[in-house]
Amino acid sequence: MEPRLLTWGLLTFIMVPGHLTEDCDQDPPVINYATYKALTYKNGTMVYCNCKKNFRRIKNGAIYLMCSGNSSWTNKCQCVSTSPRSIRESVTPQPEEHKGKNTTAMQSQTQPVDMVNLPDDCLEPPPWKHEAENRTYHFKVGQTVHYQCIQGYQAIQRGPAISICKMTCGEARWTRPRLTCIAESQLHLFAGQEDPLASTDALPESETSCPTTTTEFPEEMETATTMETPIFPSEYHVAVAGCVFLLVSILFLSGLTWQWRWKKNRRAI
Repeated sequence: MEPRLLTWGLLTFIMVPGHLTEDCDQDPPVINYATYKALTYKNGTMVYCNCKKNFRRIKNGAIYLMCSGNSSWTNKCQCVSTSPRSIRESVTPQPEEHKGKNTTAMQSQTQPVDMVNLPDDCLEPPPWKHEAENRTYHFKVGQTVHYQCIQGYQAIQRGPAISICKMTCGEARWTRPRLTCIAESQLHLFAGQEDPLASTDALPESETSCPTTTTEFPEEMETATTMETPIFPSEYHVAVAGCVFLLVSILFLSGLTWQWRWKKNRRAI
């Protein structure tokens, strides 16, 4: 990445309002045979301008789109071919008709209409020409993603399966969605058994509680200290005394040897 683009991106990230919200550095949880999708995006969410194979971002172009609230995305992603023939090709977003079809279709599948238009949130940004197959998001705390089983699998739990990025014990964490996807051919094995795996797949309450080991840690340390105090100093004192005695003995013997040699040499003279 060019240093100038990196510097520009960092300055934009710091100066644009709304970026004081905590970041969700980790990706949402992965559920077997399921995909997740955000229906609206929190203010400050970024979508990186990734291009498909044999294409790249234009020189000095935007690195990411940014949700600035009220379904408004700042910047514009533009991709150009890496081949010499079309290296100068400038790309603009696709027509409005195509934009609306893509975004509305995804929203209508998993979310009621009254939940779509939330204040200060953004809808899915429109696609851009030569966009990569998969998008890369940088979420903010408070973001909600919705899960659904892939084709050929069905959920054995009832109700929506969501994961929310929350601040827990000073760290941004995603809650565990309540979802288990089973192959349609095996659904008969779970007939009459609602949420058989809920105890392992859905633990949102336990994740919001901070570890209790921090409160017990001082007591454990105090107990360990009181138990080791009578032992450690005695062993330490014995070792130190032994070393001191050995050193004194060596010095004393060295002194005697030197004195004996000095007297012997003096007699010889």
